[in-house]
Amino acid sequence: MTETVNGNRTLYTMLEMAKIAGTSKSTVYRTIKEKHIKPTKHKGQSNLYDEAVLKLIISKIEEDSVSHDLVQRIGIETLKKQLEVKDKQIEQLNEQLKMAQINLNQSQQLALEQSKKIKELETPKEDAKSVKEVPKKKSLFERIFGI
Repeated sequence: MTETVNGNRTLYTMLEMAKIAGTSKSTVYRTIKEKHIKPTKHKGQSNLYDEAVLKLIISKIEEDSVSHDLVQRIGIETLKKQLEVKDKQIEQLNEQLKMAQINLNQSQQLALEQSKKIKELETPKEDAKSVKEVPKKKSLFERIFGI
């Protein structure tokens, strides 16, 4: 429903401006309401706006797009920094885990060596007891009569 006034000005409805700007009718309506823009002409129930309003709508959408892109870039950079921090934390935890595994291995080896030493110390005591029991002296009666 584009309309030309006085041969040189073109008037647009909100829906037409939305299609030209590549946005929704509600975005156009919201921008017009925020900027307190009055329609150039009324035709029935439709409000018609001139090209200046169309340019304003397009610039507002581009501004929003640029600010949205900026927010996205900032968000992405923030997430990248957080990932770097988390990666460092993971590396530190992996190093701690390696050290804990090394300590556990050494502890197990020490426990095994201690148990071997304990067994070695217990074994000679048993041999010493049996050695002491073997050379039993014969009594006088046994020595005389050889029983």
